[in-house]
Amino acid sequence: MLAIPASRRSGIGQPDVTINTLHDDVLLEIFDSYRRLVSWYDGMWKWQKLLHVCRRWRYIVLASPRRLDLQIECNRHTPTRKLLDIWPPFPISLSSYPWGSEGTRGNHNIFAALQRPNRISQIDFSDMSCLEVEQFAAMMDVPFPVMTDLCVHTLEMDLVPPVTAELPDSFLGGSALHLRSFILGGVAFPALPNLVLSASHFQYLQLHGIPHAGYIPPEAMVTLLLPLHNLKGLTIRFSSPESRPLQMSPPPLTYALLPSLTAFRFHGASEYLVDFIARIDTPMLDSFQMTFFSDVIPNTSQLHKFIDRTDTLKTFTQAEVYLRPWEVQAVFKSPANLGLDITYEVSAWSLASIERLYEHILTIPSQVEQLELYEHALDELVEEESQGDLDDPLWLQLLNPFISVKSLYVSKGLGPFVASALEKLTGESVTEVLPTLNSLYFEGFGSSEFVENTIKAFVSIRQLSDYPVIVRRWER
Repeated sequence: MLAIPASRRSGIGQPDVTINTLHDDVLLEIFDSYRRLVSWYDGMWKWQKLLHVCRRWRYIVLASPRRLDLQIECNRHTPTRKLLDIWPPFPISLSSYPWGSEGTRGNHNIFAALQRPNRISQIDFSDMSCLEVEQFAAMMDVPFPVMTDLCVHTLEMDLVPPVTAELPDSFLGGSALHLRSFILGGVAFPALPNLVLSASHFQYLQLHGIPHAGYIPPEAMVTLLLPLHNLKGLTIRFSSPESRPLQMSPPPLTYALLPSLTAFRFHGASEYLVDFIARIDTPMLDSFQMTFFSDVIPNTSQLHKFIDRTDTLKTFTQAEVYLRPWEVQAVFKSPANLGLDITYEVSAWSLASIERLYEHILTIPSQVEQLELYEHALDELVEEESQGDLDDPLWLQLLNPFISVKSLYVSKGLGPFVASALEKLTGESVTEVLPTLNSLYFEGFGSSEFVENTIKAFVSIRQLSDYPVIVRRWER
């Protein structure tokens, strides 16, 4: 701790120092640190509050608009014309807040802000109706030269059938030089490639609820992404299983390199993903999430090859498997916080669904040392028609790939089923399934009672075979 000279101390032994004694540069650093902290949680910080503390603080803040990222927040509740006449010409952060709650009330404030395209740095049009999106887009046919972040997300994207908005080719004047992040949800945009390619510093592209009318073939998607050397995050999420290649194309002789991509999320038909990843190389990828519509996996070999040539996706030591009535999910993690998330949507749940999921997992389970099994809505999983399935020997086949697991954690609902499957092992199979297992955790059960009543034979045989397993209660 920094010692304070006695001459600087008050009569009661405490430092006689106030914030006013700090240099302007120190106060500016404090303000900037506060800005970064608040922006991390809330997105936009309320810098105007600092102006009302004192004249000195007001001067420091207004003298450093770039350092403190001073922006004027405009939304449906903002008296935009009046506000923009009062404040200095700082960049404008425009949003459609409150989202989806007041209809078109307050839209005149958004229209007023759009009349200043040279100042708008961020736009968040979330949960708008398709009609509103197209009305605002009609006003946005000129360049927005300082805009860095853009989100256009329709309220009707999740309707059945979904309602789609379409952005015109003239949107943003066809270019966005400083755009870094672009999020589209339920919107067709034929001119997307031209807009993205005009942004030399583009980093994040999220395409949610891609309508079938806005389908982009895998080879066209790769062509779109190839020049984006700074792209770090990519999301491709289709709204319909119909959005898939009509036929599988042979992979090219060389891969398109995406050198900066670290996070990739996909939701759609497996044929699309297989065709897409057969064309790309992502050496820096450390987070890969894929969710498939309920369909047959046509060709897992391309997925195998993609993971094999991505070194960061081959070091997973932990796995979590989630069984839900509508999907089966496997999440793999590494000590370096890398992630591989594979989800398979199902219309009728069964253990066979997990086998189909495992077709994607390749040899990854063989590296896992800690495995956790979870269930959700067990009452739906164990309906009469599927009860026999949960007791099926398939449980053992599902555990077989995890040859390196040392610790197995089983949630309360699945405990009796997994224990029953292990208890039925006989002979050499007792040590062939989970051969390195030494700790078995069951949620919600006392260890001694559970062993005695449920899994006694398995534990005894493992002990005699010099493959001892300790059963513990899992306090999740």
